[in-house]
Amino acid sequence: MATTRLEVRLDENIKAKAEKASALLGASLTSYVVNLMNENATKVIAQHESITLKDDIFDRFMNACAEARKPNKALIDAATFTKNQGIK
Repeated sequence: MATTRLEVRLDENIKAKAEKASALLGASLTSYVVNLMNENATKVIAQHESITLKDDIFDRFMNACAEARKPNKALIDAATFTKNQGIK
């Protein structure tokens, strides 16, 4: 159940289009806007939290990982720092 509010100012033409679209879908304006925001936010977050590589680039990456040496102190310190900062 929704427990928070969002106040938005927008152009009247945009509101009219959103009202028409929600009516055509048989939805309230609120549920229409909330669903759009949720779908778009999910898409944007996924795009920024993942990476897609071409097969040859992925193979080069995997080969580099397989040939990697033991991490040096600077790398260990950097990993510790990012972990302590909550960086994923």
